[in-house]
Amino acid sequence: MPLISTPHLQSKPKARFGGALHGALQHVEALGDPQQAKQVQQHQPVQEDASTTSIGTPVDEVDNGASYPHLLPKVMVPFSTKPGETPRKVQIQRKRRLYACQDIHQLVSQQGLNFEQLSRQPPEYWDHIEVFDDTDHESRNPEQWVPRIPGIPKSQGKVAVRCQDGSISWMDALVLDFDSTGNRYLVQLQSGAASRSITPTANTAAYPSSRTAGAAASTPSAPFWIPRVQLCFAAEDPALYAKRFAAACVAVSAADVQLAHELCIDSMPIDDVPQLTTEQVNRVLTFAMNSKKLKDRLMDTSTLINEANLEHARAMNKATLQALAAAAGTGNAAQGESSAAEGYAAAAAGASVVGVQLLPLVLPPAEPVKPVPAKGTVEVPATYDFREQLSEFSFRTLLTKPEVIHALSKIRLESSKVIKMSLFNTFSSKSVRLEEFEQLQTAATDSVANHLRDNWSASTKNIIKSAFKDVGKGWYNLAETSFETYRFSKLRRFLGLVRFSMEDTLRFLAEGSMRKFVTFMQGCCSDVVDVASTSKVTVDSKDLSRKAPLLLTELVVAPEGGGFAYSTPVETIHSKIIAVFDRAISKLQGLNQLEPGIMDQLFWPSALLLNSVHLQEEVTVRARDALSGCLLASLQPLRSYLGQYSTYNGLLNVDVESYVQRFAAQGVDLSLADISKEVANQIAELSYMEENLLPTVNLGLVQVNCVKVRDTLLRKKEKLVGMLKAVVARVPRAMVSLTSAKFSELERQVKAKAVSIEEVDAQRKFIAELPAKMASLVAEVEAAKPWYNALEAMRYLLPDEDAKEKLVGISWQNKLMGAAERSLEGLSSDETKYADEMVAQQEDFVSKVNNMATALTAAQQHSNLAKVDIVAGIVSSLDQQLKATQKEAEQLNAREGLLGKPMTDYRNIKQLADQFDPFIQFWTATATWKNNHKSWLTDTFEKLDGETVEKDVSTAYKVLYKMGKAFASRGLDQMAANAETVRLEVEQFKTIVPLVQAMRNPGMRPRHWDQLSADLGSDLHPDSSYTLDKALKQGLLAHLDTITKVADVASKEYSIEQALDKLQREWEGAELGVLEYRDTGTYVIKVEEAMSQQIDDHIVMLQSMAFSPYKKPFEDRLAKWDTTLNLVSEALDQWLALHRTWMYLEPIFSSEDIMQQLPLEGKRFATVDRSWRKTLDAAKRNPNLLKVTSKKHMQCHVHRAPLFSVV
Repeated sequence: MPLISTPHLQSKPKARFGGALHGALQHVEALGDPQQAKQVQQHQPVQEDASTTSIGTPVDEVDNGASYPHLLPKVMVPFSTKPGETPRKVQIQRKRRLYACQDIHQLVSQQGLNFEQLSRQPPEYWDHIEVFDDTDHESRNPEQWVPRIPGIPKSQGKVAVRCQDGSISWMDALVLDFDSTGNRYLVQLQSGAASRSITPTANTAAYPSSRTAGAAASTPSAPFWIPRVQLCFAAEDPALYAKRFAAACVAVSAADVQLAHELCIDSMPIDDVPQLTTEQVNRVLTFAMNSKKLKDRLMDTSTLINEANLEHARAMNKATLQALAAAAGTGNAAQGESSAAEGYAAAAAGASVVGVQLLPLVLPPAEPVKPVPAKGTVEVPATYDFREQLSEFSFRTLLTKPEVIHALSKIRLESSKVIKMSLFNTFSSKSVRLEEFEQLQTAATDSVANHLRDNWSASTKNIIKSAFKDVGKGWYNLAETSFETYRFSKLRRFLGLVRFSMEDTLRFLAEGSMRKFVTFMQGCCSDVVDVASTSKVTVDSKDLSRKAPLLLTELVVAPEGGGFAYSTPVETIHSKIIAVFDRAISKLQGLNQLEPGIMDQLFWPSALLLNSVHLQEEVTVRARDALSGCLLASLQPLRSYLGQYSTYNGLLNVDVESYVQRFAAQGVDLSLADISKEVANQIAELSYMEENLLPTVNLGLVQVNCVKVRDTLLRKKEKLVGMLKAVVARVPRAMVSLTSAKFSELERQVKAKAVSIEEVDAQRKFIAELPAKMASLVAEVEAAKPWYNALEAMRYLLPDEDAKEKLVGISWQNKLMGAAERSLEGLSSDETKYADEMVAQQEDFVSKVNNMATALTAAQQHSNLAKVDIVAGIVSSLDQQLKATQKEAEQLNAREGLLGKPMTDYRNIKQLADQFDPFIQFWTATATWKNNHKSWLTDTFEKLDGETVEKDVSTAYKVLYKMGKAFASRGLDQMAANAETVRLEVEQFKTIVPLVQAMRNPGMRPRHWDQLSADLGSDLHPDSSYTLDKALKQGLLAHLDTITKVADVASKEYSIEQALDKLQREWEGAELGVLEYRDTGTYVIKVEEAMSQQIDDHIVMLQSMAFSPYKKPFEDRLAKWDTTLNLVSEALDQWLALHRTWMYLEPIFSSEDIMQQLPLEGKRFATVDRSWRKTLDAAKRNPNLLKVTSKKHMQCHVHRAPLFSVV
């Protein structure tokens, strides 16, 4: 992209001038060309539209394009002319008329070209003309000839074409486009010329168009490309073009002659030509190697000497050829009589100038010999007043003083140093961060700005002062105090010249710096970057000299999380570089002019500043736009590359521990295939990431360092893979660990020491069943092997503990079988040992049984009820001994069976137990009754439990009655009498039991004791000192019916009280479910179905209790709970309805558009919404259901629920 683009052409007012033809004639005649004036008179107009107007069309008829500079001739006339001078527009119109009436063919002929010879030239001849085109004749660049601006008329011109008869003519054509690299133009012949049978002179088919596919020579009406030398624009001077065309043709002919001449010389033999002598060679070497360094170096000069000999021989051959041509006599005649154009034309036609005895070629014309002047001075016409001109020149010029010339030369030297500077640092050897780049540019800018402000201005000021310090009064008086005198002095003009020079220097510095910086940045941004993936980035670098990208940034995790970003945002790169550009241009502003500082004796009302390029100038705007455009294009790959990393956002945001926990939480549903597939996928992704996540990547302008992000992602993925493998390892470890525990238990049992014959037998049976028990455990170990194989395939190194656990689990079977064999060997010896011990034990047991029989017989002789506690203790001890003896007998019989011996008969022990059992039951029941009876009568009344007393009395009565029958059947009269005596005592006490049950009813309350006291006529309020014996003495047994009636009422009331207490306990701990609702910042309520059902059940229960005849003591509680539960039920129903409506309306009124469309309803909703949120916040802090529904403001809020319906 060029730094300075073609400015947009503004339309200017059209101008028409009458007498076009007459004016053209006068102008042409004034030029002294009557032939052209005749052509103007004979010119006939052709009517066509503006876009296709012929060059020959009268100028007055072509006004619609007169305002476009590319259609107008160039004139060196000011835009604003003085009175009496010819206006600029008039001169332009005159030139247009002049150009339009000239014949290019005739003008070319006047340059000495022979069109007959040109028409016979081959097609490649015209390609040669293009090579020798002299661009010094060009007055405009291609962009000015053919502006690429939509909507403006096309440029017009004449194109050199070959007619059907072979002649060369210039035809009218439109110029459509240009190619600046090949200096060619795309033209299209106009309808009049296209209708003729013509052929372009150049090889147009070999040069395709940028807008068309290229036109073949057979279709002349189609656009085709031609070189510039074959095109004469309508706004171009035809005479100047004719000189250009003729000069190209002459140059081609001259080149042909020169090439033939040089080829002839190169083809001449050099064998007989004498070479340089040794003396000549030595003399040449002496002069060539006269420096000390060349003398010290031993150089091989043979090659150079050979080249010198070759050039010497060629020069001798050239001289010989010229001598032969001179001897022929025709060469001199050709050189002396023919002009250069004629000689080259003759050469082009193939004429022979040299004699036939030589080669048929024309020698190049000899260079003309300059005539020797007669005098050493320039003649001055007599009419020229040299003194007057010198005086006028001296008055006006500044160069009459040596001091001025000396000062200007030094000032220009200082300015040239400034122009060579640059406001920017355009050297880059390595990639730097944006901050470093900004610092480098700032340092470069500040360095130049400081030099301009401190050094350049000061040095320029010192140069002027030192140059004119000794001049004194006059034109260059530095100490002038009169401003009027200073205004007309040459010093003021000189300082103005210096000011203009400094301003030009600043402009050249600014434009050069901008051009360098933009070119530098365009070179840095010229790479074509194709981002296909994170690893596939193709960079087509057009600047091969650049070693590294200009900038360096780093890919990091976004500070707000959830994605990736660059350490330097892309937008910041663009803005900061543009800011660097603007800052540098701004630094050139504010430089003071030197005039006030030099002329310090004068009064200057304000500080004068040097004009410089500012930020709003067109050149600066274009440069900034070019810089911005290339930056925006080069920063796009950064956005594309950052977008490639969006694939890894999921990995970046995932919580590895939570992910693995959720994966492992599947438990039994997690199969080996599933987890192996997951691990394989993660390993494949890890390998893909290692391969495709590059540490650094070149994105043209910027090099991105991705090391941190790459390491972060890889570490996270490696951690995920490692934890998944650990999950896999956890499964077989748990399986083997559980199996090892079971194996350990088996091992413990196998190695257990048998301490009896029973344990020996049990151990043998256990060992016999061991293979069957191990089979399931071995299967469990085998089930873990696929998991271990999978871990091995995953290349997972088991921890030491896991590896040890695995080896132990595999070796358990062999280990247990060896332990079982060793245990069986020890059991045989233990069996023999325990058999011998059992024989001795049986002998002791027989003696023990005999002693037991004697003791039982003695115990049966006791019959004194007064010693019931002592006898009961003896009987209880004998009962325990008898049970132990029976158990030991059973054990001995079992051991005999294990050893295969016949069992010993111990039935006598059973007989002893049956015979002694009545005595055990009697004495035990009697002792228990005696103790209970005493306790019931004398202990505090509060310890009595009516149900327990009734149960104990019934049990004692049944045992005593049964034992009395047993003693009577055995003939033990005394024992039977004792049983009957105690039984009668028990039967007598049974009449008191109803009194105990009534008075110890749990429902008895003070009101009941008050009622009993009133009914009995005496105070009856039992306290801690009240006993059953006291109650009997009060004669309460006689009032049993009255007491029982009151106790029944208390029992019924007690059941209601128990139900209310249970209801209160359940509802005091009930809580309302308050849950967070999305991202609204508030909550929603949740009521379980069981709670709703319980409310209904309790309301029904309370209603049934309200109809009970025993409700009077609890009427207030019943009414309170009925009101409370009904309120809770109603509040929950209303809240749920309100909750559903709020959830429906909340997202609607959260929209700003809805709030704007329904402002009144929105305010209503906002009012209720605030109250609703406060209520839910309070419920969240204290979710107790009874407290939440009992608050007045919440009840009021429930009644506001219909407002939602209104909304």
